[in-house]
Parts: sequence; structure tokens; C-alpha cells
Amino acid sequence: MLVSNALFFLGLALPSALGAPSTSSFNWKTSKGNGVNLGGWLIQEAVIDPTWWSQHSGGALDEWGLCAHLGTQCGPVLEQRYATYITPSTIDKLAAAGVNVVRIPTTYAAWVKVPGTQLYTGNQKQFLKNIATYAINKYNMHIIVDVHSLPGGVNGMGFGEAEGHFGWFNNQTALTYSYKAIDAVIAFVQSSGFPQSFTIEPINEPVDNPNMMYFGTPAALSDAGAAWTLQYIKGVIQRVVATNPNIPVMFQGSFRGEAYWSPQFPANTNLVFDVHNYYFAGRPTDSDTVSANICSDAKASAGDGKFPVWIGEWSIQTASNNKLANRRKNLNTGLYAFNKYTQGSAYWTARFYGNVPVEGEGVQGDYWNYESFIDLGYINASEGAPYCA
Repeated sequence: MLVSNALFFLGLALPSALGAPSTSSFNWKTSKGNGVNLGGWLIQEAVIDPTWWSQHSGGALDEWGLCAHLGTQCGPVLEQRYATYITPSTIDKLAAAGVNVVRIPTTYAAWVKVPGTQLYTGNQKQFLKNIATYAINKYNMHIIVDVHSLPGGVNGMGFGEAEGHFGWFNNQTALTYSYKAIDAVIAFVQSSGFPQSFTIEPINEPVDNPNMMYFGTPAALSDAGAAWTLQYIKGVIQRVVATNPNIPVMFQGSFRGEAYWSPQFPANTNLVFDVHNYYFAGRPTDSDTVSANICSDAKASAGDGKFPVWIGEWSIQTASNNKLANRRKNLNTGLYAFNKYTQGSAYWTARFYGNVPVEGEGVQGDYWNYESFIDLGYINASEGAPYCA
């Protein structure tokens, strides 16, 4: 308990030790982001840290079930997680490897209390502020605040609220609480002292097709679901513009690309699109040849050129024939290609300890843990150039 309290108060006290905020800004039309996600920190997934998950989850599939299992201990367990999983030393390590953008997924419960939810509302905003302040002041990093889940469930996945939850769509109550969450994010960014160092991402992978064989494809989101999502995004943009039109909005438009959505927005909208490219499922990929898939995706992801595009999530695990020796080549191909054809990328994720065996050699953590790639000395995007002419 003493250790827990010390870590907790250390986390809350951090910003007072820092200097004046940076005034530099990141321009999504001209800047290039060498990014990474901070998954498994302010939103939990069973696969990211299975040792921690097995210790606390009681066999639950998602954070909703984890908190239901823990009951009154959900808060203390998660507060300890927030204080220890991502720390300033994590940011130091990422910065030393050239990272200049971090995407930080959060639950909606970090921003708003929704009746009936099992998700925990606590000190997430303070921990986020601590890490963001440190990253901005010391390294001039750009911070993407990602509202990764929405009330009712935005995609039927655990990270969208809970497994099997699709209730956000066509749900006015859920929409109202979603806007309350976004209003809180806007207030957080605007009051930070350096709003120019933030981008707001109000949704992640909206999917209303319950047939998961279509997840990762355009068919995952119906036309009706796309219309509901568009209504929400336009409402978010209106709210952001009313407070500070210089804060960019990032739109993760399910698995329909920028060109599908761009006609719905004026060209002067302060908007950047987030495209996710994965290779572990949904198509026949092989670690010997996935560099060609990565390059093809990079070119296609750029869309029609009306708005900047960013690859907000990707990883190098393939559907078959994973080889440890191919990791460096495939990682640097992605870093190079996404930087060349889009505004850059954020690897999923900074810390990933999954122990599930993959098809081929090794386990998930061997292919998803960016910190391990840093430790192995792999990070050198220029090495990807020969594979992506």
C-alpha cells in the first residue's frame, strides 16, 4: 500500500517540476510523425500484458468485465496501473529512438461518468496530463488524445467498450454522453497551456457489422453506421472550432479510407485522417513478402490528397510464416513507406508483452513491442527504402 501511494502521488506531482510549456506546433499538412501508441495504459486489453491481466481479471475478456470482477478494487488496481505502466522514463526511451508523436488511447470513462457503465472513472486525466506535459516540455512531442471507446460500444470489441457491445449506433443517449466526453477533452486540451501540441481523436474503428469476418474491411461499417458516424464527427468538429479552431481533429473512419469521407468536409477543415493497416489477419500475408503489402498500403492510404493522412496503428505480425529475422526489414519498411506516402505512423504499441504463439516463430510480443525493437537496435527507417521503391 505504501508503494502504491508513493507511486500515485509521484504521478500527480510531476507537472510542478517542469518548466515553461513549449510553443512549437505540429502541422499535419507539412510535418512528419514518427509515432507510437501508448496502448495498455489508460485503456486495458487482455492481450497486451497477460501476466497483469491474469492477476486481476478473474478470466474476464475485457476491461468492462475486469472492473465487474474487481468491484470496489477496480479503482485502486487501475490507479496503480496508470502510475506505473507508462512513466517519464518510457517517454525518454521513445524520444531517444526518434519518436515525436504519441497517440494515447483512453476510455470514454476517463472523461465522463455514464450511468450503468462498468468502466472506471478516476485520475486518468491527471496521469495523462503528467505524461503529456513531460513529453511536450522536454521533447516537444505532439500528443494525440484518442477516445478509444464510446458509450454503448462502438465496435463490438473489448476496446470499444465491451465484447459484443454495438449500442453506440443510432442511440441518442450514447451520442449525448459522447459529446460530453469530447467537451471534456476539448476543455483539457484548451486549458493545458499548449493546445497547439495536441490533436483530438474522438472515435476509433467504428464498426456496426456483428460478423467479425468483415472487421478490417469497408464492409465492417454499414452505410447507416457511416451516416451516424459522420453526424458525430461533424458535431465534434463544430465543438472544437467553437473553442479553438487551431486544434486538429483526427478522424479514424473505420476501414473506409480518406477518399470515402473527404467529400463530406470543406477543404479548409482542420482535419486529419487516421488509417489502420494490419497484416496478421484478413488477408494472406507472409513475413517474407509483407514489405510489398506495406508499400502498397502506404500508397493507397494517402487517399485523394484533400486531407492529410496518418497511419495511427500498424504492426508487423503476419498471417503466416512469421520469422524473427524478418522483423527489422518489415519494421523499417513500414516506418519508411508510411513516412514517404503519408504524414507518418504510430506503431501499436510501445509496450506489448503478449505471449500467444504466432504462426511461425515466436509469440505476439516479439512482433508488437516497440520498446524491444529499440533495445534490439532495429529502428532505422532508411533501411526500408530498398523494399519500397
